[in-house]
Amino acid sequence: METRGNEHHVVLSADTNGDGKADVWMTDTTGDGKADVYQFDTTGDGEVDITMVERAAEAGEDRVVVEGDGGHPVEP
Repeated sequence: METRGNEHHVVLSADTNGDGKADVWMTDTTGDGKADVYQFDTTGDGEVDITMVERAAEAGEDRVVVEGDGGHPVEP
């Protein structure tokens, strides 16, 4: 899921660690004016490490990590 504003609208991007580069992106992929994809560069290398989406398919799960492990081990 490549976004960061190329084909969708970035609602907000932020530099959260003060290095002068954006490392958090909130993107509207549906055109409703609300962010529904959240991407994070947790390592500072300029690459997206975690992608989360709003409106998960299962009830009760508003946000689901769809790419990346957030620095947590992945169980086999």
